[in-house]
Amino acid sequence: VCSSYLSSGINAEYGYNEDGDQIGKFQMSLRGIWMSGCVQCRAPVALRQARDEEGRLTWSFSLKDGVVRITVGEEVLYEQELVGECKEKYSRAVRFAFDDMSCESTFLYRRSEMLAGDKITPDCSGRCMQ
Repeated sequence: VCSSYLSSGINAEYGYNEDGDQIGKFQMSLRGIWMSGCVQCRAPVALRQARDEEGRLTWSFSLKDGVVRITVGEEVLYEQELVGECKEKYSRAVRFAFDDMSCESTFLYRRSEMLAGDKITPDCSGRCMQ
C-alpha cells in the first residue's frame, strides 16, 4: 500500500479477514505510529523529516510475514516484527480499506496484487473533480 498525504493529518488503513470482519487498524502521522492492540510509538525522527517542498510525505506501508515496514523511497524508516497474538491477528488480513482519503491523497493500485472494491472511484465519488 502506498499513500501520499499532508503532514498535518493521520492516515489510517483497516485490515479485514476473509469474512470481511475488521481485525485491526494501522494509523500513522508525523507524530506517531499506531496499530490497534500491537504498536504505539512516536514516529522516528527520520520519518518526521522525510517531507518534500510542499510538506508532503510519500511513504509505503507493508505488512508481510508479520513484519510492519514503512519506507520512503528505497529507505526503510520504520520496521517492527509482530509477535504472538499480534502476528497471528494481522496475518489474517486479506483485505484493506483507507480512511477519509482526501482529494490530495493518493494510493497506488497494482492490478497484479490488488482487487479494487466497488467504492474505489477515480474522482473520490464526485468530490474531486479533475
